[in-house]
Amino acid sequence: MKASLYITAIASALSLSIGCGSPASTTPESSATATSAIVNGEKYLLAEEPDDAVGVIEARETASNGDPLVIVGRIGGSDKPWVEGRAAFMLLDASMAVVAEGTESAEGEVCMGDCCADERAECTTLVKVVDNGALVPADSRQLLGVKENDFVVIRGKASKDESGNFTVLADGVFIRR
Repeated sequence: MKASLYITAIASALSLSIGCGSPASTTPESSATATSAIVNGEKYLLAEEPDDAVGVIEARETASNGDPLVIVGRIGGSDKPWVEGRAAFMLLDASMAVVAEGTESAEGEVCMGDCCADERAECTTLVKVVDNGALVPADSRQLLGVKENDFVVIRGKASKDESGNFTVLADGVFIRR
């Protein structure tokens, strides 16, 4: 009992200290300016489809950290494929089709339920549109004019960590129309 009161007191003190800051940093005007930065997405859109694109599954298996990469897929593979307010989204291997949760998936299909997370991980990747190594602070739907299920070809670099997490750091996006 005494320990839980101690933990509650520390948590309360931390939450109060986090809220403290200079008045200028908490004004509505300054936070609105920070979140409404307009980024020109045209510089990330490719006019021509890059050659030699590979699927997500192949890229996960063959690409090494830092390798240049051209990857093709469909935006999706997750209930929420977007990273809100950032130029990042989930990409599903082009050979895969999505089936509803509770439906047994066959070869070439991936289900959307929580029970299928391991299966989905093998055929999806996170794509981050970067500029000089930093994630672009604009929602990819507005930045690139993309929507869920769009087929895209991504030019960038593979990013793999020691745990096997695979991400594509994109510098160019071609939207197949």
